[in-house]
Amino acid sequence: MRSPGSGADLGGRRGFITLLGCAVALPGAGAARTGARRIAVLGPAEQPRFSQVVGGLRRGLRDHGHADGALEILEYSVPRGDAAAAAADVARAIGQGVAALFVIGSELARVARRTSPDLPIVFITPGDPVAAGLVASLARPGGNTTAMTFEYPELSGKRLELLKAIAPGVRRVLVLHDPGDASPLQGLAAAHQAAAQLGMTLRDAPVRTAADVARVIAALDAAEGLLAIPGGGAGAHYREVIAAANARRRPTFLHTHADGAAEALASYGANDVDIAHDAARLLDKILKGERAGDLPVERPTKLEFVLNLRTARVIGLDVAPMTIARADRVIE
Repeated sequence: MRSPGSGADLGGRRGFITLLGCAVALPGAGAARTGARRIAVLGPAEQPRFSQVVGGLRRGLRDHGHADGALEILEYSVPRGDAAAAAADVARAIGQGVAALFVIGSELARVARRTSPDLPIVFITPGDPVAAGLVASLARPGGNTTAMTFEYPELSGKRLELLKAIAPGVRRVLVLHDPGDASPLQGLAAAHQAAAQLGMTLRDAPVRTAADVARVIAALDAAEGLLAIPGGGAGAHYREVIAAANARRRPTFLHTHADGAAEALASYGANDVDIAHDAARLLDKILKGERAGDLPVERPTKLEFVLNLRTARVIGLDVAPMTIARADRVIE
């Protein structure tokens, strides 16, 4: 799916434009007819994640008093890595008179900031937005931007620690990540630092294309486990890689059990749909007149350790009762 271009390809480039929970509207029609304020959502064109994140944002806005019909959301889904399309969509959103922009991911946030230094931007990211150069500090982001993180790099090290607790014999770990995105590179560095302390050896497994996936699957034969670093486009390949790892009896540890990650052995992290729901709080403040750059960046407060015992049985792994007791949620 691509974001909107000329009138001829509205069905292809834009997911759709909706009033919170209401009918589809043509560009410009909703605000003229209802007087609704507008915000735009910009994110990678990957389903069902894009729609789920937007749904979380909608629910959050309703919870903050923005009733259906009072706020119009314009949705722009962009092929990952297409900076020109993203910039065009930001310009198009500005032309539609939006009050703020909600962005999924740090790379699109970078494009949005470059395209419009004035439009208030709230973005969600799995990385450290300070290290990525997107905000001046967590307490005072500055400029036109603030963020809600659903991850921080240190969690990749914690996942390795938990993987060792689940499968003590694992030493050689394949690390799935997107090398073209700043956020997973931060997590990758944290994983390497933790591995040295845990007596584990990591082998980097960059993935962006189908050919990369084939190489990752082949590399599983020489590994004893797999760790996925969140961020970028690697998530689009989780289902295929996890299935291959399970077939080879390799334990897998991710940041989520959503969508294609449902059959992973374990996960530890925050749900980005819930984070989008919470990010509505920042948008609400902006709509009420506060400056985005004055709103502190927020980190997740709820992290969930999920253990899939069904997958443990598939790969022939006996998990210690003490480790099972540590899990927040156990899938039987």
